[in-house]
Amino acid sequence: MNLQAFKYLLALNEHGGFNRAAEACNVSQPALSIQIKKFEDELGIQLLERGHKEFIFTPAGLEVLERARGIMRRVEEVDALSKVWNDPYSGELSVGAFPTLAPYYFPQILDHFIDAYPSLRINLVEEKTATLTERLKAGTLDCAFLAEPIEEDALEHGTIFSEEFYVGVPQGHPLGKRKTIDSAKVAKEKMLLLEEGHCLRGQALEYCSTAGMGDILNFRASSMETLLQMVEMGRAVSLIPDCVAKRNPQIHYVKLKGGGATRTIGLYWRCSSVRKDLMLELVDDLSREYAR
Repeated sequence: MNLQAFKYLLALNEHGGFNRAAEACNVSQPALSIQIKKFEDELGIQLLERGHKEFIFTPAGLEVLERARGIMRRVEEVDALSKVWNDPYSGELSVGAFPTLAPYYFPQILDHFIDAYPSLRINLVEEKTATLTERLKAGTLDCAFLAEPIEEDALEHGTIFSEEFYVGVPQGHPLGKRKTIDSAKVAKEKMLLLEEGHCLRGQALEYCSTAGMGDILNFRASSMETLLQMVEMGRAVSLIPDCVAKRNPQIHYVKLKGGGATRTIGLYWRCSSVRKDLMLELVDDLSREYAR
């Protein structure tokens, strides 16, 4: 089945005559007529009732014409898509990040994204790590900022930055008088964490276990904002990553002696991504932007 025949039928309907349709399609009138007749023979049905100088579409022709509109519309969409994929710096880019990063990191980089990649339409998606990973593999996300490591053979990544965790304490708390604190002091405090499913919870638990830090409070915050409010109210202390601390000055932050409480953020994408070159450029670009 020749797509050109659909184009000729649509031109006939739009221009109302063989000569004008042929001109619009940049072909001779006989060539257009012959192609439509061949199409009728191929289908085994009559699409046009031809008079001496006029024609009308048969009922079957009208049905085919309607479907021709849909087919050519899809062809145009595919053509537009091919132009986007031939230029990975244009079109829509779906970028994900997990909830304890997205609200704090996206505002830092959005202006830079817009300035550096003016032809990209950025779609920001906030989901938990497991959901982001599945969406990446399914192709509904182009890339995602995730805490390293993510063990998925279908994904590859580049490191963007690493950041420290601080001990977040209420204003006026005795620990707030210190510039640094060791884990033994923090071990005496109740530690508030996020609920299951947040990668920040796993990172905090890993550090607490290694450092021998104290009991986990029997309350799990559903979000970082809830956790921050609970700390501010004096219910407990918590480990807060640097990007969150910078945007929430209502809590006092104490540096841990000896470091050790950190997280590393990478940009992940599918190994098969047609935008791999763009992803590698983003890693280089955003890692340098963070280091400034």
